[in-house]
Amino acid sequence: MELTERLERAEGEMIWTLTQSPPDVVAALGISGQRIGDGVAVVVRNDSVDFWSRAHGFGFDRPIDSALIGEVLEVARSGQARVMNFHLAPEVLPANWAEICAEHGLVTGATWVKAVREAGPVDPVRTDLRIGVIEPDEASTWAAVQLEVFGIPQDQNGLITAFAHAPGVTAYGAWDGDKLVATGGLVVAGEVGECVSGTTLPEYRGRGAQSAILARRAEDAFAAGCRWVASETGKPGPGEHNSSLANMERVGFKVAYDRTIYRWQA
Repeated sequence: MELTERLERAEGEMIWTLTQSPPDVVAALGISGQRIGDGVAVVVRNDSVDFWSRAHGFGFDRPIDSALIGEVLEVARSGQARVMNFHLAPEVLPANWAEICAEHGLVTGATWVKAVREAGPVDPVRTDLRIGVIEPDEASTWAAVQLEVFGIPQDQNGLITAFAHAPGVTAYGAWDGDKLVATGGLVVAGEVGECVSGTTLPEYRGRGAQSAILARRAEDAFAAGCRWVASETGKPGPGEHNSSLANMERVGFKVAYDRTIYRWQA
């Protein structure tokens, strides 16, 4: 299996975990989803920031065409989604992709950078903060820190808390004394460890929290048998600095490809 396919499928499995949330969370946020071939389409109907409704992992087991996009959008409509964000690797986009987008009303959104690191020794990162795994009773606080940093309403706390408890997910944190000040998550999907949920409270930035949590996740993923760890972040513009990408590169990640997000809106 080609590396790009492994990375895209792992990210798809990460988003699929949302559909396995507890029934009260599923009902409150209107979570639904469907597997279409090897790809996944997930709807979070009551997502106030239109971030979680996504299509992932398509274009590998069957070519992307108008019919496939139509199938995904039927999942979106049946789940009463406001939007559907298509996360598609650039190499699977067909020559007539622009025409397919025009037909179905997909518009070009942000571009993300997909970064990956192969298994190997991980150099420790020095920080004065304590790095460790989140205990089950700390998951709600872990979620609250992320929502605060991203400016997402706290009514999504249940979703992120449930994610921390999902199979294959390990939640990490950095503490200043007893205060949780930074977060990270690791989702093991086959031979890929997907690194997500990286946030640091503004007043604690610049103290090595994210680099240290990322190094710990990579080390744990490789110990669990992963051959790669992967993550993504927004692509910086010319002359811009993206601290998340810099942290990844500091731990040995390399950019694999850029991936533009395409959005359908109801």
